[in-house]
Amino acid sequence: MNTTYFKSLYILDVDTLETEVADHLVMCGTQNWEHYYDLCPQEAHVETLQDIVLIEFKDKKTFQSFITTNETIDYSLEHENPLVLIHGKD
Repeated sequence: MNTTYFKSLYILDVDTLETEVADHLVMCGTQNWEHYYDLCPQEAHVETLQDIVLIEFKDKKTFQSFITTNETIDYSLEHENPLVLIHGKD
């Protein structure tokens, strides 16, 4: 399991993305299909999340156990390994 801490993450509408921001995708959520970025264009209308931890799981069994026993913001199965976003510091 790998963790990455973000002071801020931004939820951006995929239709309003600029090319420079597209390279800063952290994950696309399976739960609600929101797109989370670590960079935000100044003129974008976004929701900002503070003190976020991204957890990458090596296997689906550990991932499933985690999401059933912890409060999550969102999760993703679209990446090579399952990912989860939670509030908190690493």
